[in-house]
Amino acid sequence: MTDEQRPEGTPASTPSGGDTVDSAPADESPTQAWPSLATPPPPAQTPSPSMPAVSQSQPEPWEPSTSLPEKHVSTVSETGTFGAASPPAGSRRGTGLRWIVAIVGVALVAAVSVAVAALIGGKPVTSTAMGYMPKDIVSYTEIRLDLPGDQRQKLASFMKPIPGFDDSSQFDTKLNELFDQVLGAASHDEVLWTRDISPWFAGELAVGTGIPSTLARTGMDATSLFVATVKDRAKTIDWIQKAAKGATFDRSTYGDADLLAPAAASGQWAIAVNDKVLLAGSTEAVKAAIDSGGKTTWTQTDDVVSALATVDKDYVMVGVTRVKAMADAIVSLIGKEAPDKLAGTQLDETVLGMLPAWFANSGRFENDAFVTTSVGPAGKVGYDTSNRPDQIVGHIPASTLLVASEHDAGPTLSAMIAKFRPLPEAKPFFDQFDRALSLLGGFDAVAGWWGDTAIVVSKLNDGTIGGGLVVKPRDAAAADRLFTALNGFVALGGSSAGATVRTADHNGTKVTVVDFSAAGSSGLPPGYKPEIAWATNADIAVVGYGETFVNAVLDSGAGHSLADDARFKGLLERAGSDNIALTFVDIKALRTLLEPLAQASAPAEAWDQYTKRIQPYLAPIDALIATGRKDGSNDRGVTFIATPR
Repeated sequence: MTDEQRPEGTPASTPSGGDTVDSAPADESPTQAWPSLATPPPPAQTPSPSMPAVSQSQPEPWEPSTSLPEKHVSTVSETGTFGAASPPAGSRRGTGLRWIVAIVGVALVAAVSVAVAALIGGKPVTSTAMGYMPKDIVSYTEIRLDLPGDQRQKLASFMKPIPGFDDSSQFDTKLNELFDQVLGAASHDEVLWTRDISPWFAGELAVGTGIPSTLARTGMDATSLFVATVKDRAKTIDWIQKAAKGATFDRSTYGDADLLAPAAASGQWAIAVNDKVLLAGSTEAVKAAIDSGGKTTWTQTDDVVSALATVDKDYVMVGVTRVKAMADAIVSLIGKEAPDKLAGTQLDETVLGMLPAWFANSGRFENDAFVTTSVGPAGKVGYDTSNRPDQIVGHIPASTLLVASEHDAGPTLSAMIAKFRPLPEAKPFFDQFDRALSLLGGFDAVAGWWGDTAIVVSKLNDGTIGGGLVVKPRDAAAADRLFTALNGFVALGGSSAGATVRTADHNGTKVTVVDFSAAGSSGLPPGYKPEIAWATNADIAVVGYGETFVNAVLDSGAGHSLADDARFKGLLERAGSDNIALTFVDIKALRTLLEPLAQASAPAEAWDQYTKRIQPYLAPIDALIATGRKDGSNDRGVTFIATPR
């Protein structure tokens, strides 16, 4: 995106002559790292053909409508002609016809304006960096530090809880200070944003990666390329030479670019700079990119077109992975160089048949969250679950720090196993697998009854942290049979392992506890016991660290669970309460728990640097929530990193 689009609702100026023209954008200083918040938007651009247009008339489903700016509506003046004076009394003949023509004209202009707004409102255009990518790359990642479209305003709102960012007029200064701190901390102050990067860098960073030409090849492949947009060619070259710290370059001209070939690279790779971009990679890839003039055909590849079509908002990060093309190329390479590894096997065909053709992800700032979206064709694992509310969050403590839940885990695992079990080369593995589970009745007895299944970590009422596996049984009787079998095996073999086994009744549910205290020192912190526990009833099955954790899960019914927590409910509503997968991380609570431990073990200087350079930016981050859901023939994931408001 070399040019920003006019945000929705920004009207074109209309001269008295009646022709509509765009307001000229304010000139931007070439040395200014971040344009002023008050800078008028530049003219609207024609949307990229690789990214179909969508209307921006409605707020995002993850953004509260109360956080959006008010719409500004133009009104017709009392004269009835947008301020034109009424005709003199002597010129009334034909007035009715003129009014009809005027009304029709206004209606047509309004209709065209609405259509144009629907086409261009907020829709990103293809970036400059994409145009230089070799056609054979299979993985592409792009970062937009120029904050295109609405992202600058959204970032300013997102950063307001951070000290110093509450004043919009100081946003540029504070953001530059932040970038200086980040780069300074990473480079021991050898590189600073305002001094070393901002004078030449125009904001786009991208890297495209291809398939190695041989299995043994290391380093950058001939089809891989790094791209950065530039705003000052001479300063870019000066920075490259400075950053090289004495390394010598063979400098020449190729096409419209200065070509810098490191003398130590023997012509294998190069750096090129023209008036638009800095290119780095193999000499072959760099020269091909220069020859293309920034108009390669990569964005016209079918799977890339499909992937980019899912990116329908301005972004600060985007990635495209051509999954099937990558896997096919690797398998083909193995077949050529090591044919014995795939000879007589169907494993590669089975895996390839499960993979999606492509995968796209993008990230953007909203007013109170950083939102990433990932989309790709649904993987063919042999079982399709459906969008619905998660059944785990209603059975875990409200103080849960982390939960990662998948719907219908048992049937999904069964379907995947069924794909690989018939393969002759998989027989040795499944023979051992079946023998290991035979004492418990086989795979179906162990996991076939699993419904929604989650890894859970919770802060408990006694101040400790517990965690484990929590399952919503599809068949409560099958779950009970497995746990009864486990109790029998542990009772027989527990003493030989230095463990004692006890059972306890917790509100009508039997809890089994295996205590390893007699086995010697556990090295656990005070208040923690070396034990695991499990229990199951008609509602839930749980196995994990500590009797206290298991009891907390059993107690977390309606009104006492994470699902009843107001903050979690608000986040889940935005991410999608009907889903096929759910992850939640209480970042604020985890930070509060971990910081005292880190302070006690870290050197004083390191802790001081953390509190000055990192903690102020982490403190406002509240939580992370992510959901996956079926979206037609695609799987779609949405992740929020939210700040409280």
